[in-house]
Amino acid sequence: MATSSVSSSTNTISALGAGSGVDVKTLAQSLVDAEKSPRKSVIDAKIKKSEGGISGYSAVKFVLNDLKTAFSNLKDLSDFNTIIPKNSQSSAFTVTANSSASSGSHTVNVTALAKAQRNITAGFADTASSVNGGAAFSFTLTKGTGASQTTTTMNIAAADTTPQGIVSTINAYKAGVTAQLVNTGDATAPFKIVVTGATGASNAFSLTSLKQGAGGGEVTGVSFGNKLQSAVDATFNVNGMDMTSSKNTVTDAIAGATLNLTATTTTNVPANLVFSRDTSSITTKLNALVTAYNDANTMLGVVSDPKSTVETYGATLVGNSIVGSVRSQMRQLISSNSTTPGGELNALRDIGFTLDQKGVLSIDKTKLDTKLKNNFDNVVTLVTGNRENQSNFSVLPSGVAGEAVKKLTALLDTAAPLTTQSTNLTTKISAYKKQLADLDTRMSSLLARYNKQFATMESMVGQSKSLQTNLKSTFDGMMSVYTNK
Repeated sequence: MATSSVSSSTNTISALGAGSGVDVKTLAQSLVDAEKSPRKSVIDAKIKKSEGGISGYSAVKFVLNDLKTAFSNLKDLSDFNTIIPKNSQSSAFTVTANSSASSGSHTVNVTALAKAQRNITAGFADTASSVNGGAAFSFTLTKGTGASQTTTTMNIAAADTTPQGIVSTINAYKAGVTAQLVNTGDATAPFKIVVTGATGASNAFSLTSLKQGAGGGEVTGVSFGNKLQSAVDATFNVNGMDMTSSKNTVTDAIAGATLNLTATTTTNVPANLVFSRDTSSITTKLNALVTAYNDANTMLGVVSDPKSTVETYGATLVGNSIVGSVRSQMRQLISSNSTTPGGELNALRDIGFTLDQKGVLSIDKTKLDTKLKNNFDNVVTLVTGNRENQSNFSVLPSGVAGEAVKKLTALLDTAAPLTTQSTNLTTKISAYKKQLADLDTRMSSLLARYNKQFATMESMVGQSKSLQTNLKSTFDGMMSVYTNK
């Protein structure tokens, strides 16, 4: 209705012409703008400030999250797993070390690999022709010996009496053996079924076909009596001790290490296996922590500095108490004593960390290298509390890094001030935008009223001018009578 009124009034003014000699349309708009502009400027400034605050909080949360990641990379015992194995005969076996491995040297002599039993049938002309005349039959699978022996009956349905059907049925039972069809390339009967068990002597097996009905007996052409390979254990010697394993992956021969046997070692020449500690990866992680901390400290300075010219988030949280609180808590993450001191190591300062007066963090490389070399276990205790995968909500002491992750998680929580204040600003922006919309509506109504008032005025001025013209014409006529002009 306001828009229709504005349009009607404007048309009326245009129709009357400049009766008063004043551009009343422009005058009406100028009056509205004069009333609207200062109010709009105030609201726009509030929106801009709130948007800046949101950007500032987001920037702080971003760098704090990076700092949390840096501490997370140091909070677990496994993060300090720096054992590097060196193997003189890597062609015979490979080695992986976990967090419980210790530095030292070992000898390993592999004399035999674990193997799986493998049996094969006679050949078939094709994979789709039925055996046993297409009649159903069964297999009896016997595994192991003595008390550990097990027997499984595998029923072959009439529809599965082809070589391909037999393979599929055996595999479907998942009884510890697998079957596959191979093509030997023979001119008359190239297809054979190979059945393979698991590695190790205890997984030896026999597989016998049996006809159903009276008489029974083995199915012609379906015999697994031909053994290609026997099931045997791996045999090896570690540090002078003879050992066996049903698998070629050995996890209990050397504490904290897994041996993957791939071949026998050189005759009468055991492999030398040396576990040495490489602290370079730990130093890299600690340097990454320093970088993340300084980035966070710099960001806190940018958002709180009233002279900052950084776009988007510079000077967006000037005088904000949350910034001061975050800065204080960050310093405590570095300067506070560990909940799990290691020997004489009580805090990060004891391994070379230093905070200057401006809050910039650095590491004394010489001191750090010395502590990692001579007090490695104590460093690990200081930083990790010897914990592994501890929950961020656990109340157990968890070292400098673990405690830092807990505190940073709390700072970044959705219920923490960094997030709630940002959410409040978002709500305020919505309210401010509604105020702008309401202001536009009021100003549109005001413009319509001004236009209507000025239209009335123009009409009255136009009527006055018309009356003036008529009167002048009348008087002129009368004068002409008396003056004979």
